[in-house]
Amino acid sequence: MPTIVFASSKGGVGKTTSALTLASVLAANEVPTALIDADPNAPIAKWAERFPSQVPQTLTVRHALGSKVAELIDGAQEPFVIVDLEGSRNVEVSVGLSRADLALIPMKGSQLDADEAANVVQLIGRQELIFKRKIPYRVFFAQTSPVIADKGMRNIKAQLEAAGIPMLKTSMVDRAAFKAPFQLGGTIYSLTPREVRNPQSAVENAEAFATEVRDTLIAERDA
Repeated sequence: MPTIVFASSKGGVGKTTSALTLASVLAANEVPTALIDADPNAPIAKWAERFPSQVPQTLTVRHALGSKVAELIDGAQEPFVIVDLEGSRNVEVSVGLSRADLALIPMKGSQLDADEAANVVQLIGRQELIFKRKIPYRVFFAQTSPVIADKGMRNIKAQLEAAGIPMLKTSMVDRAAFKAPFQLGGTIYSLTPREVRNPQSAVENAEAFATEVRDTLIAERDA
């Protein structure tokens, strides 16, 4: 039962959107998935409550805070568990990270985001010492331009690579389709071209992201 945790100490970097998108890909491929919303604002739980009939049957959304997050992770029966952690570095985030088979750290292409991503990496290192286990992680770019990466992003990527911080190759592009489900219900798979521009491109991006996450889990398991 792989547990994938989305963690960031900074808001507005696409953490929640990426978590729901990954869960949507798994659900669309008939993989029973538990999606745990551990954010006090409960954006994913509210999405599920507003549009209950549009939540995929293979996706179970749960909301929990504090120690309840670990309880839900440990008690989940689904093959995949995805956790959207609070955007901070508090105890609840630490507990969530302690259960992760893979921690995914989103960031935009700014120096501030790079610094915050490095802070989460340091937090993971401390949790590894406390729990005496390796916590695999990857940083990834979210909400990037669909056209081209600017010089700043390339410089930041070079900084992270020089620091030995592993990154996913696939970025989550800034597309309206990734945000639309929170307003319209359903997932990226239920969107039409009348609702958002080019939803198929978002689906292809999401599936490429999910494939790399799967391959990363396999590689870490076999390492």
